[in-house]
Amino acid sequence: MNIFSGFSESEKSRVKYVISDVDDTITSDGLLLPQALDALYKLRESGIKTILVTGGSAGWADGYIRQWPVDAVIAESGAVLIYKNRGSITYMTNPLISEDKDFALKRARLLKETRDYVFSSDQYARLYDVAYEKKALSRDREEKLYSIIKSLNGTALVSSIHVNVLFSPISKKKGFDVFFPQLRDILGIEEELTGVYENSLALGDSLNDEALFQSFRLSVGNKRVLDAYNCFKYPPTYVTELYGGKSFALVIGDLLSI
Repeated sequence: MNIFSGFSESEKSRVKYVISDVDDTITSDGLLLPQALDALYKLRESGIKTILVTGGSAGWADGYIRQWPVDAVIAESGAVLIYKNRGSITYMTNPLISEDKDFALKRARLLKETRDYVFSSDQYARLYDVAYEKKALSRDREEKLYSIIKSLNGTALVSSIHVNVLFSPISKKKGFDVFFPQLRDILGIEEELTGVYENSLALGDSLNDEALFQSFRLSVGNKRVLDAYNCFKYPPTYVTELYGGKSFALVIGDLLSI
C-alpha cells in the first residue's frame, strides 16, 4: 500500500488521459464540490482527455456530458457510451447486452421479485441495469438478493452506494475495452488500447473499480479504498487519505503541477 504523496515527474509526463469513476470519487456524498469541478476544468485546459466510467445511470451520464468538461461517459457499469458528436448527444449500447436474448425477461423478473426493496434514486433513468441502495440492505435481504441474481445468471457489482445488477458479461473495464474503437474516433487517440493503459491515470473508490486499477499502469484510490483495503485483490498504485471530491482535487492538482 502506497499512501499518495505526489506523482513522480515521469508519472506526470506520461498521463494523456484520466479515466475516472464519479460517485464518491469526483462527487462527495452526492455533491459536486467547487474544487472538484475546478479540477475537471483544469484537465480540459491542460489538454488531458477525461473519460468517466461510472455505475451511475444513463440519465446521469447525459447530464455529465452536457454540463461537465468531460470528453465521454461510459455509464451503467459499461453498458452505455455517451458523447458529443458535432454538438449533438450520441449514445451507444454495449453489443454484449444484445447477446443475451432473455435480458428483458430476466430484468422484469428481478424487478418483480424485489419490488419491496429500495432501488437507487436514479433507477427510473437506467436503461439496462438495476441498482439498489446499498445502505438499505439488511444482511438477510442482501443474501436473498444475491440468491435471486444467481438464479437469473446475473452479475452484481458493488459500489460505495449501490449494488448494481447486470445480465451480460460486462463491467467498467470490459465496457471501456468494447467502446475503445469509438473512443479512438471521438478523441483522436493514436495509441492502441495497451498504449492507453500505459498513458492514463485511473481513479476510483470501490470494488467495482478494481479491474480498472489492475489494468491501468497508474491508478489512485481515495480513502474509501484505504478503509476497505483488505477486500482488494488488485489495489490501486496509490491511495489518498481524503474522500471524494477533495481527493480528486488533490490528485489532479498534483498531476498538473509543474
